[in-house]
Amino acid sequence: MESTENKRFVYEFGKFVLDPTEKTLLIDGVPIHLPAKEFETLFLLVENNGRALTKEQMMGAVWQDAFVEEGNLAKQVSKLRKLLKGNGDAAIETIPKHGYRFSADVRLVESVELPAVIAEKRIVNRVTFAFDNESGSDTRLAFPPRSKTVRPGSTLAFAALAIVIVLGGQWYWNRETPFRPSQIKSIAVLPLRSLTPGEEIDALGIGLSDALITELGSVRHLVVRPFGAVRGLSTNNEDAHELGQKLKVDAVLDGTIQRAGDRLRINARLVSTANGEQIWAEKFDDNFTNVFEVQDRISEQAARALTAMLTDQPADQTGQRLTKRYTENPAAFDAYLKGRYFWNKRTEADFKRAIENFNRAVELDPNYALAYAGLADSHILLAVWGTEPPASSMEEAKQAALRALSADPNIAEARTSLAFIKWVYDWDFAGAAAEFTRALELNPNYATAHHWRSYYLVSMGRHDEAIEEIKRAQELEGPLSLGIMTDVGEIYCWAGRYEEAIEYLGEVMSLEPNYAVAHYELGIAYLKKDRVREAIAELERARDLESEPRMSSALAFAYGAAGDKEKARSLIEGLEADSKTRYVSPFSIAIAYAGLGEQETAMDWLEKARAEHSDAMAILKVHPLLLSLHANPRFVQLIKEVGYPE
Repeated sequence: MESTENKRFVYEFGKFVLDPTEKTLLIDGVPIHLPAKEFETLFLLVENNGRALTKEQMMGAVWQDAFVEEGNLAKQVSKLRKLLKGNGDAAIETIPKHGYRFSADVRLVESVELPAVIAEKRIVNRVTFAFDNESGSDTRLAFPPRSKTVRPGSTLAFAALAIVIVLGGQWYWNRETPFRPSQIKSIAVLPLRSLTPGEEIDALGIGLSDALITELGSVRHLVVRPFGAVRGLSTNNEDAHELGQKLKVDAVLDGTIQRAGDRLRINARLVSTANGEQIWAEKFDDNFTNVFEVQDRISEQAARALTAMLTDQPADQTGQRLTKRYTENPAAFDAYLKGRYFWNKRTEADFKRAIENFNRAVELDPNYALAYAGLADSHILLAVWGTEPPASSMEEAKQAALRALSADPNIAEARTSLAFIKWVYDWDFAGAAAEFTRALELNPNYATAHHWRSYYLVSMGRHDEAIEEIKRAQELEGPLSLGIMTDVGEIYCWAGRYEEAIEYLGEVMSLEPNYAVAHYELGIAYLKKDRVREAIAELERARDLESEPRMSSALAFAYGAAGDKEKARSLIEGLEADSKTRYVSPFSIAIAYAGLGEQETAMDWLEKARAEHSDAMAILKVHPLLLSLHANPRFVQLIKEVGYPE
């Protein structure tokens, strides 16, 4: 049998060659220095190409002689991904709630013989794991022997080469400008990932993230993405650095939560989006008692530490608890979070699912102010979208908002809900302005308050302020919120800036081509630029995706504008027929007749909308598809009846 004593093997994949004996990585034949732990992490993954390794296995192998946090492993993986980026044949996959897997076409090939003179050969402790493969046999993972070779007369040259390699490696990994905590102006808090199965631990992880978001949101000049912008990202395959770039924040806070008996461990870290570096890390150990007691203690500790770091303020001067807890019932809290999740999806069906969850929350805790605010918001949007009668939906919304304020008069969410109701249902324009102001005094970082106030402002003809407000809402909510992204385009359209609306809505649909509301808004913008055929295509697509009355209404207007009266009347007949089995707003039918140029019939339906206190009366003066009616005397009288300020 041929001896392999003086032979070594290397791994080849794509443009990379990994030499485990010399601990060298070559890219297109050029050697790249990797720090020891990065090299060992890469070698472990490559040697087990195609296998899923748990994080515990990897940390045990790479840091066999030391206890380290999971963030150390994530940091190494993030750096290796940068190195592999652009080489589609090699990738490190994240296995949610498990670990990582290397995927590439890896070949183990014989390399040149080892040098003949070996002054010392040192073998490190070999770390092995057993895996069951298809044949039932065990596959052992082991780090190779490490060798140290000394050649006479080469000490000086070796030292010089080592300096070059070390400096080159430092430049390679640190070539981006170091990130200072004082540069952090925006942050996203990802839901903590549970390493222990169980709904209670999952709920605690979500609750802690939500509490931290609220606590950090009170830090002056710090933008914190709301929970709706990050919910669900804990199962995303991307690492914190990549998610931070998508969320357009300066830093991301992520971590894990694990329970062992009566003990609880939470590992948290703050990662710079600029360069993927770990800025801050902390471990929290606590006794597991009541889920909310643990949530309070840990969120306060983490918030104090982060606030002190981000504001250069001593930890003992960051103040007392920054926020309050609105329920002591974990099940009610979970139902509330689910309700907000569905509410943020912005479809009729999801609004109804949100209402189910909010109702569940207040059944479990009749004094849960936030859940009542969620109920109010859900009924508000069902009315605004023309899928529920305003007399019932807005009254339910008002009662829910008042119930929330009865439980807590200083809750910004309910103040915002009440402001919207005063504007679109009570037509109390001054009262709405006061409530919006109060809501933003209570929480200047509440995205929905800025969002809804932007519509109020555009209805008042204050277009520049409206655009400023919707952009502020988008900044707070984050770039992944389809609802606000689309509404930025709508505000542009209502402000008469149609080209900007078209450009912006096109960008929205490049991210989500099947979002019905974006197609609907783009269709209206096209109509205002006389691009009627394109408008019809977009509105047809919107109706196919979401069969709401407003979609058919706008499409009927478009066919009327195109001179295809037969199709327009067919759609109007469909709306009138639907009104016998479901609610269809008279405002929607008025728009359809406006497209046909039948102004008096359109005014008949607008007067019916006014009689039932339709929320759409609040946008009567600025709706893009009703501008042709502004000179009609009946329209002028209707504006006075609604009570628009002069």
